[in-house]
Amino acid sequence: MVSASMPPACRAPYVFAQVRATVGGGYWNAVAQTTAYGRATMEGLRGTARLDDDLSRGRYAQRFSLSVVGSSAEVDDGTTVWAQDHSGGVHAYDAPFPRRRAVTSAYLTRRGYLDPRTTARLTCLGTRVEGNRSVTVIRVQPRGGIPADLAIDVQTHLLASVTERLPITTSVTTYADYRAVDDVVLPFSIMSGTKAEPADGYAVAVTRYRIRSRARDADFAKPTPANGARMVGRATSTTVPMLLEGRQLLVWASIDGRAPMPFILDTGGHAILTTLAAKTLGLRAYGAGESGGAGSGTIALQFARVRSVRIGGAELLDQPFLVIPYPYSFYERGRKTPLAGILGLEFFERYAIRLDYGARTVTFTPLATFRSRSRGTRVPFTFQDDMPLVDAAPDGHVGLFGADTGNAGSLILFGPFLQRTGLLARYPAGSLLIGHGTGGTNTARRETLRSFRLGGHRLVDVAAAFTQMTSGSFSSWTEAGNLGFSILSRFVPTFDYAHQTLSLDHASSVPPTLANLAGLGTAKNGPDAFDVVLVRPNTPSARAGIVAGDHITAIDGTAATAFSQADFITRLGRPGRLTLVVLHGAETRTVPLVLR
Repeated sequence: MVSASMPPACRAPYVFAQVRATVGGGYWNAVAQTTAYGRATMEGLRGTARLDDDLSRGRYAQRFSLSVVGSSAEVDDGTTVWAQDHSGGVHAYDAPFPRRRAVTSAYLTRRGYLDPRTTARLTCLGTRVEGNRSVTVIRVQPRGGIPADLAIDVQTHLLASVTERLPITTSVTTYADYRAVDDVVLPFSIMSGTKAEPADGYAVAVTRYRIRSRARDADFAKPTPANGARMVGRATSTTVPMLLEGRQLLVWASIDGRAPMPFILDTGGHAILTTLAAKTLGLRAYGAGESGGAGSGTIALQFARVRSVRIGGAELLDQPFLVIPYPYSFYERGRKTPLAGILGLEFFERYAIRLDYGARTVTFTPLATFRSRSRGTRVPFTFQDDMPLVDAAPDGHVGLFGADTGNAGSLILFGPFLQRTGLLARYPAGSLLIGHGTGGTNTARRETLRSFRLGGHRLVDVAAAFTQMTSGSFSSWTEAGNLGFSILSRFVPTFDYAHQTLSLDHASSVPPTLANLAGLGTAKNGPDAFDVVLVRPNTPSARAGIVAGDHITAIDGTAATAFSQADFITRLGRPGRLTLVVLHGAETRTVPLVLR
């Protein structure tokens, strides 16, 4: 809790002068680079860490090698921050927010706050208690950067933590166990995580430091992408069938040469197996982390490693997978093979991927040999994390939208953007929508935008979901929203991560957009019934007396076990007579509906 009064010791220059004197004072003038080597723990896995800081230019490099998942890195080369994920792929963090954050990271790395000539804005926030110690909190914001709150231990005058507000959560890095190393004082315990996913961070126990009088450029170079992608039979590309189930894009993939299983192909996703799929494949999972997503909460995760994952002739070798205990509603497909998981970044970082929704095909071409033949519009994209972000404009208001092949629903607009642009007030309250994603449910209201512009294309009367989620990926204050099937399926899109370009070609045919003619929202949480989660007013379902909490056990005379949620969504979009068997409490009744 922050104290009501601000003591004299909270004068920022005075506090930082004490810190400088405590950690070595003028001896830091001879230090150009520090390298920490240590033991790392991350999401229940153990391994090693190497952390490099360039104190002259503010560059940094964080490299981890962990059991099961292998190596990963984040490197600021002085121009761009590069992320190398566990699959070995590399991409830039180059959207506006990570660029601003990189300015602050460089300032912190070179210990700019210890320089009495600093031009950063310093704001004393007072004194509070963290654990069993009192800390003075000072907000620093270098020109062009984001704010960072530095907590200084009142007794030891050492940096205790750094807190930064991120797009959907808050990052906290703590420092402890300070020791003298060659006339300067450095932390031997470093822990970093977020408030939304506290188990998704890292802890490093430093075993030794190396101090250099000159920084080595090679230590801050862009990571080299790992090999491991190949085309079977030396093919130049491979085209595979696309499944659209309830507008969800699925492809069939083979793990370790086993029979193909259905996966969501998701630009914003990583290689994920459901717990059921991992068990079916005989894979053992390790670790204990957590993951967030489009839902409001988080979900537990573990890790496994496979020898190969293959989509058609496109194959990746020796790949880590997240193993997530998704609920039945995520993986169920009625009587068909259950959904096995998600494939995403690891394929998009290595292959140009062309999606022809009308022809129901997906084409993979190695990025190393890909040459675009697109005659359509080329839309550049950037990365804030792992999702490609494009500029688009609902009703003339430009913002960043995630280009999300995993979004099977409508265009989504996020609350902070709706507030900033006045769009929330411009549109009347629409009907409630309930969606599902990693971490749980998400809610929105249905609206129809007057226009939506993407890459020079102006679309009119576009259905959109206005969400005001306060947690999860749909709560981001740096993004305007998320576009998926309802926008991408109007084109033939090609994602080229090597050139960070989304090409939008003309589509000769477009999949039909099915309206929900019954006004009924359901979830299939078990094999025997569809659970009614919402009923829109003045719809056939409402007039028939169906209410939230009811259970639908049969459709047109066939038991619900035969149908998936995607099957039912498709059926609700087909005009004609629909007969449901509805369980309300202990009462079962047959409900005829006429869909128009």
